[in-house]
Amino acid sequence: MSWGMKLNQLHFFVAVYEEGSFSAGARRANATQSGLSMQIRDLEKRYDVKLLERSSTGVTPTEAGRVFYEKAVSVLRGAAEAEETLRRLAGEMSGQIRVGLIPTFTRSVLSPAVVRFSQDYPLVRQSVLEASSSQLTEPVARGDLDFALVPAFDELSAVRSTPLGTDREFLVGMPAAQHLQPVRLRDIQPLRLVLPSRSNIRRRRIDAYLAQEGIAVAELLELDAMLATLDLVAHSDWLAILPGILCAPDWDGARRCLRPIADPPLPVTYYRIEPAARPLSQAAEVFCRMIEEEFAKAMAIVATV
Repeated sequence: MSWGMKLNQLHFFVAVYEEGSFSAGARRANATQSGLSMQIRDLEKRYDVKLLERSSTGVTPTEAGRVFYEKAVSVLRGAAEAEETLRRLAGEMSGQIRVGLIPTFTRSVLSPAVVRFSQDYPLVRQSVLEASSSQLTEPVARGDLDFALVPAFDELSAVRSTPLGTDREFLVGMPAAQHLQPVRLRDIQPLRLVLPSRSNIRRRRIDAYLAQEGIAVAELLELDAMLATLDLVAHSDWLAILPGILCAPDWDGARRCLRPIADPPLPVTYYRIEPAARPLSQAAEVFCRMIEEEFAKAMAIVATV
């Protein structure tokens, strides 16, 4: 990289590229719109190359802009990795980590991971945001979260993803003798189902499965509250389709009947997502590893049926 190019210019360009406008890019980079625009124009003028097409509705990257974006992200990530190396060499971990988790993980694996991490690294502050995957992707892309654990999501260029593992969906209802026995939904249709709203990525996958298998739904209740869904199905004849990792605390069958969906099964794959331009800090890596270990323990239980 030429000494004439500054890291903050790369930050500004990446922010505008990913946000699609100078105003949004300026808010994200905590800079003035005029100052940010001037820095990018300086880049274009210095190297005699047009990176962005300006219009009244925002910006569109040129082909040169798209190529430069990939390089800029790589450079920024490398600089962040170098900075993180210095932090690790400095000694004991401190600072703050910001994590996004879907309710599936907060119910089943968060608590033991938080307890372990707090005991081992008392100087690190932890902040956990619980939300749906669609609500977590943008904060990760902006860098507001160090990482998030989500099911399949809408890809963004500002986000890197790493597969975490594959789960299976269960039919969940009030306690019954069929606990842990596989179920073919076509054998018990029409169903009275509680499902998340259509804005939830899980809902789209479930709808596609029901349509593909020709499963009739007699009545549908949309409920974007996981714990409320669990409480409802435990005390009524409503049924829910929920991932096994979420159901691990109910494995004894005392409060809810869990039946793995079979013939065909309905799998769900989870991913770790993080900002493309920034690596995980040592603290975030350790915390993520602890959550993944708790996830593996829970999935070992799910795999027994």
